[in-house]
Amino acid sequence: MSNLRPGPQWAETLVQSLPQGIVTIEESGKIVFLNRSAEQITGWRMAEASGKSINQVLPLAAGKEQFLERLTEASAIAPIHALNRQGRDVMLAITTASLALPDGAPAQTVLVIRDVTTEDAAQRLRSYFLANISHEFRTPLSALKASVELLLEGVEGFTPDETLELVRSIHFSVTSLQTLVDNLLESVSIEAGRFHIRRRPTDIRLLVAEAEALMKPLLERRNQALITSLPDGLRNLSVDPMRITQVLVNLLSNASKYGPVDQPIELDVSLQQDRLLRISVADRGSGIPAEDRENIFRRFVRLDEKDNAQYGIGLGLSVVKTIVEGHGGTVGLDERPGGGSRFWFTVPLEVA
Repeated sequence: MSNLRPGPQWAETLVQSLPQGIVTIEESGKIVFLNRSAEQITGWRMAEASGKSINQVLPLAAGKEQFLERLTEASAIAPIHALNRQGRDVMLAITTASLALPDGAPAQTVLVIRDVTTEDAAQRLRSYFLANISHEFRTPLSALKASVELLLEGVEGFTPDETLELVRSIHFSVTSLQTLVDNLLESVSIEAGRFHIRRRPTDIRLLVAEAEALMKPLLERRNQALITSLPDGLRNLSVDPMRITQVLVNLLSNASKYGPVDQPIELDVSLQQDRLLRISVADRGSGIPAEDRENIFRRFVRLDEKDNAQYGIGLGLSVVKTIVEGHGGTVGLDERPGGGSRFWFTVPLEVA
């Protein structure tokens, strides 16, 4: 049993062990004390921060307001964005209390600080996801509803061509919904640890044809021809056919959405010397800046965030990356010669 009893040493050990940052400041804002958690949050060591103003140790991330100006009579203040010593923006939840000292010494203020940056980011992701998923479902459902209502109201008065056009619109909407639901379900299974690759002998040419058939409504609507290049002598490979088809659909969908109307999309399959099958999908759009390519395969990162267009919830490429890496392959993005982007992935040639 420990011999440590309540007293100065016990109190010091307790304060240093707390997961929250503890900072005490004088009325002027000068720092008197930081515990270890406060050192980690601020990036300042106790010996360095002592005597410095809290405004200097935790400058606010935006605006001309100072940290001390945010302190109020209330014990809890609204979460604030501050910069740590490394210049990283951190969101802090802060509770304050007055510390009365013995022998008539001036009172100090205790700041209990909790770094909620990760929690805030998670909340923002949830809000982003909910806001965009409603849009993603609403668009094809509205188009689907309108087409079905038109068919019900005027089926006898439509020409065959008009009826065919409405059926194509329905097909397009259903395909969009299917792709969205597939990506949502796959993303959930990945996060829950239930993602598995189920390999079986597969003709890659059939998967390309299936993906092309699934994407036909979108390609026809945007008048985009699909130029496919397949090498001779392809044998059956050991892959998960459903998931490789999903990879192809996601890449073709992105190429169609971000490629110009009336311009072709290129799908190329090639055999590599290091026993890899390489599949690439290229569009002729504006391309993706080099500085944005590193994060493009992360969840909730959309290709169009900077122009605020509504083109998805940022799941498709993250699903592509997980599926390909589950097969032992890699994914990448290059600039297409002549303009546009070329997304590619490899799959080891494990012949079935």
